[in-house]
Amino acid sequence: MFILANIIMIPLGWLTVKIATKILKVARNILMPTILLFCIVGSFAINNSVWGVVLILFFGLAAFVFEENGFPVAPAILGVVLGTMMEENFVTSMIKSDGDPWVFFTRPIAMWLALATFVILLWPVFTWAVNKLRGQPA
Repeated sequence: MFILANIIMIPLGWLTVKIATKILKVARNILMPTILLFCIVGSFAINNSVWGVVLILFFGLAAFVFEENGFPVAPAILGVVLGTMMEENFVTSMIKSDGDPWVFFTRPIAMWLALATFVILLWPVFTWAVNKLRGQPA
């Protein structure tokens, strides 16, 4: 069934791409207010509350200010969307392991992913310290 579904999705995906390219050719001054309208209606429809609209407008304004000052907004959006799911899975893992955080390092793939994460996070600090010791500006 999955193979059949994928075969059917090929022409449907092709048609969707054709339609999406036509939507993106719409003038920006028409497309952006339309997207904003759908976002506002959707935020109101979730709880039938004006509070959702206030929140979306506040965070939209905050994102605009961040973007204008050179701060990327995409990581913040990913954090909001994925943060709850990651927290729930982390708590579930900690409950299953009786609170032992070393369970994340017991399997080889998990250990290498954790090591890569630590290297990526600590690399800027390491290069800053090396440059500081050499007397070079940061």
